[in-house]
Amino acid sequence: SVSATLYIFNMSGVPIRTIPIQDKGYGSITIKGSELNPGMYLYTLIVDGKEVDTKHMILTK
Repeated sequence: SVSATLYIFNMSGVPIRTIPIQDKGYGSITIKGSELNPGMYLYTLIVDGKEVDTKHMILTK
């Protein structure tokens, strides 16, 4: 079985959120912006223990 997890990090590399992904295929994840401080974050998708991609996001209030 395939396991996938989305990790959100602050810019210091400290993990802020870990979101397990249950559904296979294309989909979307909703993150409550109210639970994070405004700023820049990195998010990384890990599938079966391998890093698939890392992107950044900017959260404003």
